[in-house]
Amino acid sequence: MVLTIEEIMDFSITHFNSIFDNATDKVSKFESWAQMEKALYHLASQDRAGKKDATLISPAVYKYNSTRSNDNVVEWSRWCAVDVDDHEFKGDIKSELVSKFGHYTFCCYSTASSKSDAPKFRLCFPLTSKVGSSKIKHFWFSLNQELGKLADAQTKDLSRMYYIPGRYANANNFIFSNTGNFVDPHALMVKHEYTEKP
Repeated sequence: MVLTIEEIMDFSITHFNSIFDNATDKVSKFESWAQMEKALYHLASQDRAGKKDATLISPAVYKYNSTRSNDNVVEWSRWCAVDVDDHEFKGDIKSELVSKFGHYTFCCYSTASSKSDAPKFRLCFPLTSKVGSSKIKHFWFSLNQELGKLADAQTKDLSRMYYIPGRYANANNFIFSNTGNFVDPHALMVKHEYTEKP
């Protein structure tokens, strides 16, 4: 398979050992979305007791030798994630997501609190470009509008962390992917106007 220039540009993940970890020096880089997606699938195959047994990841890139805070975010790498906790599905999750958002490439994985009757999951999207810190709030708003306000509105801060995928005990665990177009941050921000609240 031949990868396009879009697919082989740099993707990076900043890792945190726990919600209390604020060091920003643990970073993994991937040459392509396929490589990053493979890493997510590997994590999803690992048995975990619960959240306390898991690390966290973020698309945020931080100032050199800084700590985790919104003020220290330089940009988001070429991916983003949204949490979905309260959406009521009328059928198969994968079928519904592909039906609604199948024009986008994404990786969907369950969270530790996911249950069969109340699925909770994370959608990770590759981007056509990085998003500078001054544009992140507008981009996140635009993405959530594009997704029909599917995402948890509380998960929009610049330095947001996400628990890694895993085979969590007593949870409804799943992971699947879809192949489409990468999300274009600029196009979404043009499409969805945003006025930041004072």
